[in-house]
Amino acid sequence: MDELKSLKEKMLAIKDGNFDIEAPNRRVVKCWERLNCDQRLCPAYGRLRCWSIAGTLCHNRVQGVFARKLGDCRKCVVYKESCGDEISELLEIFNQMVKDIKFNIKERERVSQEKARGERLAELGDLIATVAHETRNPLHAIGLAANYMKKNFHNESDTALLTVIEEEVSRLSDLTTRFLHFSQPLPLQLEPCDLNAVVVAEVDSQRRAAASKNLSLNTKLANLVPGIISDQLRVGRALAQLLDNAVAASRKNGIIRISTMLEKDFIRISVQDDGPGIAPEEQDKIFQPFYTTKTQGAGLGLTIAQRSLTELCGRIELDSAPGRGATFSLLLPL
Repeated sequence: MDELKSLKEKMLAIKDGNFDIEAPNRRVVKCWERLNCDQRLCPAYGRLRCWSIAGTLCHNRVQGVFARKLGDCRKCVVYKESCGDEISELLEIFNQMVKDIKFNIKERERVSQEKARGERLAELGDLIATVAHETRNPLHAIGLAANYMKKNFHNESDTALLTVIEEEVSRLSDLTTRFLHFSQPLPLQLEPCDLNAVVVAEVDSQRRAAASKNLSLNTKLANLVPGIISDQLRVGRALAQLLDNAVAASRKNGIIRISTMLEKDFIRISVQDDGPGIAPEEQDKIFQPFYTTKTQGAGLGLTIAQRSLTELCGRIELDSAPGRGATFSLLLPL
């Protein structure tokens, strides 16, 4: 009866708007102890209520989201002992309900913020598209004229000057292409995606740039990473941006560490550099359009990467402090 009294108090707390509560259930079993499991990479290891955790490593294979695996979990001895009577099961249903409400509130706030940000980016994208289109044709004409003069006039100083013009036209053309990618993103192409394979491909493509600074690219890929449905092109471009930034930020002879990890409902791809780090006051700014600390570039790379992850129901996380490098992570949902 004490458990029912406690449950009633928790329900009254919810009525008052307090969702940071949990009804205690003394019967809850620790799955790793009960099953003598040593799968420390399992997202449920060290946590309670494994039946509500996605991606667990039960029976030596990765399970799906908790809603899909709950049917199997109800047959498991851990669930049966944790929810062995009606009161215990009622407590667990209540706890899951509170968890779902908290998630839905946070999700609604996130969607509202993303909607407002999306509207601002859409307005900015329309302006950028107009500028890019208007700029492209004159740049093309300047490039053709410089190329014609270079072929027909062979004065050494003129040739050097025309080469500079061609190089700058090429750089500006690349910028306009980036602007158009930002303003007119390609439609999502969702398909089965092997994230470890994407990481290997993008790391290999960065080896030449890393070698120019004598940087080591160390990869640590988790085993049993499940295939997911995602947009491989978007994930690859976002990861390429993080790797490009890491190479630019790292000191010569440094190490860049790239890893994949199964984590709760997500797969995490992390890129850690040993550069100067990012000051707290700059960490929110770096995802804003046109903000950059580089001497070259449009300042759109992280903005596009963040938008791509949002479109894939994922997110980008940053862990950094001045003097200890930066770790950027792509979190993609299972």
